[in-house]
Amino acid sequence: MNLRSAPRPRVLKATMGPPATDRTVPGRPFPTFDLYDLSAARLDGCRGLILSLNCDQVFLGTRTELLADWVRAGGRLLVNGHVHRPFLPGLPPWRRLDHRGPRDLRISPVTPHPVWEGVDFDELLYRTGVPGTPTGAELARVGVAGFYGRGYHGSLPEGGTVINGIGPHRLPVDIGYRLGAGEVLAHAGNDLLSFTDRDRTTRHLGPRLLDWLEGL
Repeated sequence: MNLRSAPRPRVLKATMGPPATDRTVPGRPFPTFDLYDLSAARLDGCRGLILSLNCDQVFLGTRTELLADWVRAGGRLLVNGHVHRPFLPGLPPWRRLDHRGPRDLRISPVTPHPVWEGVDFDELLYRTGVPGTPTGAELARVGVAGFYGRGYHGSLPEGGTVINGIGPHRLPVDIGYRLGAGEVLAHAGNDLLSFTDRDRTTRHLGPRLLDWLEGL
């Protein structure tokens, strides 16, 4: 599989369900496909791949060689969710965090990464269905903590980097590591793109994630 022969960078998202188009990032729609259609032909020419948090990890375990070869050839992979059956070399299992309140779930940067540049981490911590887009102290007052993550990666692969931590001990909630010529980004929580909010600093998250996946 020669990623360099692709006519232009492409991002795909694997989900559990019928194919559709992901429009989470305004102006930058990209195709999704049913996980069970994952194949070498599907990945041919693909620069970045997103695995949704609901993806069948037992099935992914049968595609370890395919995914590992694709990443090693230069692909960039985002893994969302709680990994209970590691399906890729270096991918650590998820561990539940013992939490009592927002302080135990606070997200903080550990290593700078372009995907999270300029993002207010309180806007990752708190989510709300309240009309409008509260920020700052008002967001903390009406928001609910824990959607970004309620656990962490139980280990760090050799050469891996903790990007963001959770809780007072900054346990690894977002990590990155190289695999051959490619890279893996693992987020131990809800789908990362779902935190792209038009009227908050998190509006930068989606475009920068797509840029990273495309190698821009």
